[in-house]
Amino acid sequence: MAQVLNASNTSGVYIKLEATPGTLVTPAGGDFVPTVGTPKFTPRGAGIIRRADTMTPYGGELAAKTGGIGWDISFTTELLWNFGTAQNFTVDFGTLTTPLYALFRSCPFKVTGSSEDYTFSSQAIYDIAASRSPNAYSASTFTIVYEETPTGKKYSASGCVCIPKFTFEAGGKIMVEWSIKGQWQPVGSVTSPGLVPTYVYTPPLVGTACALSAAGPLSSATTALAKVSYDPGFALSDVLDAQQTYGMGIAMISLTSSPSIEIEVADLAESTQPDWTEAEANTVDTTALTVTVAIASNTSVVFTLAEPQLIQWPTPGESNGYRNIGLKFAGIVNTSSVSDIGSIAFNSP
Repeated sequence: MAQVLNASNTSGVYIKLEATPGTLVTPAGGDFVPTVGTPKFTPRGAGIIRRADTMTPYGGELAAKTGGIGWDISFTTELLWNFGTAQNFTVDFGTLTTPLYALFRSCPFKVTGSSEDYTFSSQAIYDIAASRSPNAYSASTFTIVYEETPTGKKYSASGCVCIPKFTFEAGGKIMVEWSIKGQWQPVGSVTSPGLVPTYVYTPPLVGTACALSAAGPLSSATTALAKVSYDPGFALSDVLDAQQTYGMGIAMISLTSSPSIEIEVADLAESTQPDWTEAEANTVDTTALTVTVAIASNTSVVFTLAEPQLIQWPTPGESNGYRNIGLKFAGIVNTSSVSDIGSIAFNSP
């Protein structure tokens, strides 16, 4: 088992979109993405291979070669978004919209919107729905570079794609956990030593004024939410790269499970909040389940499941001395007319 490489600096990484998928590019200071905690880089692939496994054993048992290697990368960021910026809606949005733009554009979301409003949807049948550049009608890929110090260790990967998961507690920052797969780059190919971030700080979004605004199967809207998490339902997988023996090429993304929203909400009376009734009925609701985080007047982040179903038994608990109950819903494809089954939207004035 390879040792996970825990970067010693917690400031951030450098991420730049690739003009050609899988082709390494050189990030600059403006490509800085701030992270929370410690980025983790885990080698993936064939690793060190005994020559006896790939050629005549007369080379000796101690002789070995390095196989093609990829990176499994993970880190956490705050959710950063500039509402109402000068950058009007475009599927090729950039840093004016969010410092996380390269990550969002390398996810297989359907991107729609108008003015400065953006909606990122998970689809039952993948259809990116709008042309993105530089890779038309496809998710982008990016190069990532991490430098511990200007003269310290450097890690890099190309052909990266990613998937996010969003979590927050009431009154806390909205956090995004990013899972990334990419192609290992040799140490000598990291040609950006001594990167200095030229980063304009974007205030993180905070989970205040959070409400279950469209209650779907729960019948009653409420602001008594303690925790919220949203999983778009994507998973990452590897594709064999025939150009490199035992190497792993550009990763692929698929929707392997239904998008889900998990909440901890006040444990209200069954007549007001029929959670156990819904669990027993085991039906798909035709009314959307929506969690809205109000940022300012007419400004919000909205998590939605188009056709929700309670997919596990309610979990009673306690939060800050109050009774609550944990509920997990999934967006289910129940009618042929619904292709967008889960989404996160950023709505500006």
